[in-house]
Amino acid sequence: MKEDTDPMLDPVIPIGVVAEKVGLSVSAIRKYETEGLIIPHRTPTGRRMYSLEDIERVRAIQHMIQGLGLNMEGIRRLLAMLPCWRLSSLRPRERDACPAFNDTAKPCWMSDSPKCAPEKDKCRICPVYRYGTQHTEHIKRLVFSQTDDEAVRAFRALVDQAGVSEEKK
Repeated sequence: MKEDTDPMLDPVIPIGVVAEKVGLSVSAIRKYETEGLIIPHRTPTGRRMYSLEDIERVRAIQHMIQGLGLNMEGIRRLLAMLPCWRLSSLRPRERDACPAFNDTAKPCWMSDSPKCAPEKDKCRICPVYRYGTQHTEHIKRLVFSQTDDEAVRAFRALVDQAGVSEEKK
């Protein structure tokens, strides 16, 4: 582990251990991946590895399914409402051309070539991906904010509630 990295983000946990920790089967976690709800780290040999933050994400998804009664499609559509375009520095023309802005069926990290992260692996470090599932109860506030500044402030407040400092982002 590098000294300047956040230990919560280190991909050191294999899928079997994650399954055991959260009480799901390995196939259920793979299904979350197939459905686009999680993006596991991959070793050079293709093995899935997870971080502590990934485990929290899996737990949040599990809560949405078991505790709130949502299905995978419902979770995907809920996360698609996150206004990622408001948090990025896209110009209006770029935003309007972005697949993530125009797609209401899947979140930005599932879109083909999102303008904010042309390299898919960059989505893993994006605050929208990292904190979106942890704050689904506040999505309405983000979506219906009147201005981009209000949305950014609302999202940053949610991130602050999660106890995440700027240097961890």
